[in-house]
Amino acid sequence: MSTSVCFLIDGFNLYHAVRETRSKTGADCRWLDIRSLCESRLYLIHPMARIAQIHYFSALAHHLEKSRPGTVTRHTRYLDAISASGIITHLGVFKPKDIRYHSPTCDVHLRRHEEKETDVAIASAIVEAAATRECSAVALVSGDTDLVPALQTAHRIHPGLKRYCFFPPYRSNRAFNACTDGHFKIAPTQLPRHRLPDTVVNADGRTIAKPVGW
Repeated sequence: MSTSVCFLIDGFNLYHAVRETRSKTGADCRWLDIRSLCESRLYLIHPMARIAQIHYFSALAHHLEKSRPGTVTRHTRYLDAISASGIITHLGVFKPKDIRYHSPTCDVHLRRHEEKETDVAIASAIVEAAATRECSAVALVSGDTDLVPALQTAHRIHPGLKRYCFFPPYRSNRAFNACTDGHFKIAPTQLPRHRLPDTVVNADGRTIAKPVGW
């Protein structure tokens, strides 16, 4: 009997791992083939494992456009490229947060932008998988411990649901040991094996080209 697996990809956790991989090894894997990467991990779950769905969670950083022109365009193009392989994308938002530092000698006001909704969306998807029983396993691609409670809740709802975690490079965390049926590291050397072709064709026949410099 095959094991149907729902992959849940923490886009920013994976993206920062990709950037760190580039910094440490020189391999630029931003044009990453998510489906190929997930397929290559199936054997670690079960010899007969198959992909039910792949969900990719991220957010568009509109606030970076002034300092890094084209950020949103490049990211949107990447989302289009992975969607062409059937991956379901979910977008959160970045919200501004004002921070003030005050001392007797100075008063500093800063504005930061924080990613919102993404972690909650991933956690909701984990719990939904347990409640609907539409798959027999969930595989989280992240090292973010904020998602541990959702994995624990999923087990309480449906003890038969298998839970796996695949840590992006440099993102492993022992907090997942007790709440998963298996946890595995994705080595930095594995990412270059899973690059999209320079040009991707979607279902409508539209071509999506890799951004210049990627």
